[in-house]
Amino acid sequence: LPSLLQSVVEINRIRAQQKGITFDFQVNSQLPTGVWVDEKRLRQVLINLLGNAIKFTDRGCVTFKVESIGAKIRFQIEDTGVGMTPEQIEKIFLPFEQVGDSKKQAEGTGLGLTITHQIVVLMQSEIQVQSVLGEGSTFCWEVELPEVDNLAANLRAMEQGVIHGYKGDKRKILVIDDRWENRSVLINLLKPIGFETIEASNGKEGIAQVLKTSPDLIITDLSMPVMDGFEFLHKLRSGTDSEGVFHAQLQNQIVLVSSASVFDSDRHKSLDAGGNDFLPKPVQAETLLELLQKHLQLDWIYDTNNTEKQNIEATPDEIQPPETEILQQLWELAQDGELDGIIEIAEKLQDTNTAAFTQELIRLADACELKQLRAFIQQYLV
Repeated sequence: LPSLLQSVVEINRIRAQQKGITFDFQVNSQLPTGVWVDEKRLRQVLINLLGNAIKFTDRGCVTFKVESIGAKIRFQIEDTGVGMTPEQIEKIFLPFEQVGDSKKQAEGTGLGLTITHQIVVLMQSEIQVQSVLGEGSTFCWEVELPEVDNLAANLRAMEQGVIHGYKGDKRKILVIDDRWENRSVLINLLKPIGFETIEASNGKEGIAQVLKTSPDLIITDLSMPVMDGFEFLHKLRSGTDSEGVFHAQLQNQIVLVSSASVFDSDRHKSLDAGGNDFLPKPVQAETLLELLQKHLQLDWIYDTNNTEKQNIEATPDEIQPPETEILQQLWELAQDGELDGIIEIAEKLQDTNTAAFTQELIRLADACELKQLRAFIQQYLV
């Protein structure tokens, strides 16, 4: 859950920065790490509501609060935007009802909040809305999300069995991220299978830990205070610490760059700056384990008594795309990085002939694989 929230936050923080408004994320440290929820649906709700708040806020801030209240999780989104009248609040979840000027209305389909409301109702909750015209709005809802027992083992389930270790010497991994919840997700995956983990909250601390502990592999975020991921990579590859002193041991470190950025330019820049590979957020256990195996040449040890692999994806022999007009719309959204818009359209494609296409579209959008998403759509436009 914390990793999913952070990936949504990073995407919307970029949008807020582009508009020159503040994005404030406030999260309760008591949130469970793993919960039973339809990740795709929850992500869609959060992106729709946050995107709407940012769209209708030209000055001030958007605040996203998440806290644990008993057995429920409370989500709250506040903005200092245009606000609404009581009459507008009554209609806000009706199809094609939008507030604000016509330019902003043209930015969406008018179905985003309707779909969002329907999803929240299906989650057995209700969105509460408070708003003052000209001052801003607050959307909040509470939902019961049961905690997952033994989350790490479930995530490590492969077709061969559950990974419970690797052959050879104990490996050491340094995790650099300013958000405790992101570090927690990785550490909870790594420690149970025998990795020693070290933590740092920014690039400067990361350099110090590299010199102190000599890790076998580093996983670093890009956006951090004090020293960001790009500067950290530059320091590593040039072999200089934060004081400019040369250390040869810095230069040959294996680095996985982890970010929720949907922009290909950020991925390319991170690899050009010296990253060995890219790990998208929210972190998928299978992707993480594949990258670790690739760069550390690991030989996994499996628990063969547990061979159940959840959510095995069947590859269709033939994918039937939707009509050209819809493909063109999807392509334009992909070009703009509008993942929530792509998911919204995909959810409305109910034709069984396009089920395989829709499933792959949603999978790529959920994983923020923008480059692969564009390539997937483009092949059917040619």
